[in-house]
Amino acid sequence: MFDGQPYRDELVRRLDAVRRILDAAHPPSPVDDAADASRDARGIAVLLLYACYEHLLYSLCRRLLEIAVTLRVGNRRLRDGLLMFAAHEKMQSLAGVSPATVWKSKGRELLACVMDGRDCTINANLFPGDGSFMKRSQVMLFCEIFELGHPGPILAEVWNRLDAVVAERNAIAHGRLTPEEVGRNYSLEEMRSMVDVWQERWLSFIDHVEHSAQHRSFYRHERKR
Repeated sequence: MFDGQPYRDELVRRLDAVRRILDAAHPPSPVDDAADASRDARGIAVLLLYACYEHLLYSLCRRLLEIAVTLRVGNRRLRDGLLMFAAHEKMQSLAGVSPATVWKSKGRELLACVMDGRDCTINANLFPGDGSFMKRSQVMLFCEIFELGHPGPILAEVWNRLDAVVAERNAIAHGRLTPEEVGRNYSLEEMRSMVDVWQERWLSFIDHVEHSAQHRSFYRHERKR
């Protein structure tokens, strides 16, 4: 039902691009200081590692939601996490309304949406962002919503590095640090090892999602007799 191969291919393609950048910036023959971009490249590599798993999570989320929609079951039969996507618009409509409106109309609309036995109102463009810029809490929320279990054992070394990578990415993206300054924190060997571990662990994560999402029971409850 869920095919993880396109996501494996894209992950490897993106990480191979990081490897090419590192290779280009670390030639066998030394270069003069003015032309040395090796530290810049290592800093950019950190930013690209962030972008790699950010893209992966968004892509996986979209595909899982698309599959749920294709099952053609009403909201009432969706798993709890998926039901939140289906009811998201109605939940948003409750923000800022008066208590009377909640009781008279908006609250009833939300209940009708949740109990809908015919239509699926999932918006596949949604992502359950927690505002953390892809820290571990974001990965955890993704796994909680899709009932995938704790991601720590699967991501292992990557799990322990995520928040640091987010901090360094944000520092570069917002101009607090340059790629060269971030790149100083890593040797070439450390960065190459990090790219390899990133590939191994996120591929394992894709395998886990693929295995979990193969059956209809991942998306919906059995029909009550």
